[in-house]
Amino acid sequence: MEATLDRLAPWLPEAVAAARVALVSQLGPVGRSVWPEVAWRFSRLTNTGLPIEFAWSSRETALRYTVEVAPPEAPDPERLHLAARQLDWPHDPQPALAPWQALQQDQTLRFGAWLGARFSSAGRATKLYIDVPPGAAQPSALVAAHPWLRSPSLHWRMAGLNADRSLELYAQSADLDRHRLLDLCQGFFGTPAPGTALSRHLDLLCGGQDLPRPSGLSVVFDGDLRPRALTWFCFAKAVFRDDEQVRQTLLCAVSGAPAEIYAALSAAPPDGRWRHGMVGAGVDASASHWLQCGLRPT
Repeated sequence: MEATLDRLAPWLPEAVAAARVALVSQLGPVGRSVWPEVAWRFSRLTNTGLPIEFAWSSRETALRYTVEVAPPEAPDPERLHLAARQLDWPHDPQPALAPWQALQQDQTLRFGAWLGARFSSAGRATKLYIDVPPGAAQPSALVAAHPWLRSPSLHWRMAGLNADRSLELYAQSADLDRHRLLDLCQGFFGTPAPGTALSRHLDLLCGGQDLPRPSGLSVVFDGDLRPRALTWFCFAKAVFRDDEQVRQTLLCAVSGAPAEIYAALSAAPPDGRWRHGMVGAGVDASASHWLQCGLRPT
């Protein structure tokens, strides 16, 4: 983790300094675990169990990561409350969390909750990632506005809550192909333009082939449940030969500060395991588009 932050520091000195301070608090409970032998290898965030993953997007110049904020011995149902304590929202998050806490009650959870953080010229922002149990119903108002959320081929696995009350939902699908994805994109935004922009990035990531299966889909709604963004993603190893092929593909596709940040994040020598987790492409209602990925610190 420190090596990754050191590589980022020349490009994002203020963000890195702020992140180092924040991580002392955010990862403190993990570091003080009563199970130190598993504390740094228990998480579902990464393929080695490391409890932090860095995130990158060509859309912005920022330092982004997701962390576990509860030690391995913490019961899964308590993780949402523990993560919420690390939020820096300007308002009390509890009313927004109440329906999600009820959703998790007495359910088998995969990770409970994670904390996302972003440091940029606009300051620090935090996000709460919430484990959605299998078969859980989405909020009724959301389904009423977007009934296709009930599609049997979309299995909603996670929700992301932001301070501005926007909501991101993440699904996995075993049968999502390009045609269906672009149909969903047009239905979501009500216009074909975002789908056209998304299709160009799908060509880049998938080499003109159809989407790997399974793959994932996320959709973002503002506080009034209006569509804001859609992202498709999959495991990097499902479409690329190795980390170096991912790196060369993304570096050839982007430029400027986002490219420099990605280069720093991905610059470490191979360690024998995939360091890229998910890769994806996103688009918003204005047809702005971007590439993104998650990277295990190396």
